Amino acid sequence: MSESLETVYSTTNVMEAEFIKMTLEGEGIRCMLENELQAGYTGVFEVKVDVMSNDVDRARQVIEEIRESSESAEDSSEEE
Repeated sequence: MSESLETVYSTTNVMEAEFIKMTLEGEGIRCMLENELQAGYTGVFEVKVDVMSNDVDRARQVIEEIRESSESAEDSSEEE
């Protein structure tokens, strides 16, 4: 059975997509970016983070942890 790629995250911010990719790879999840070479058009084209179908659930869990961490960091900086 061959594995297929599935998009787990998309953004118009290339740096954000790169950060997600690096974090997922740090967790042992192989991934690739679609449209990353459109960096000159940041904010225009969507960059997609793709993982193998068997890694989708874990990748989404890691991405959710990133979001929660980011939100709590924003909340604490607003309180200062």
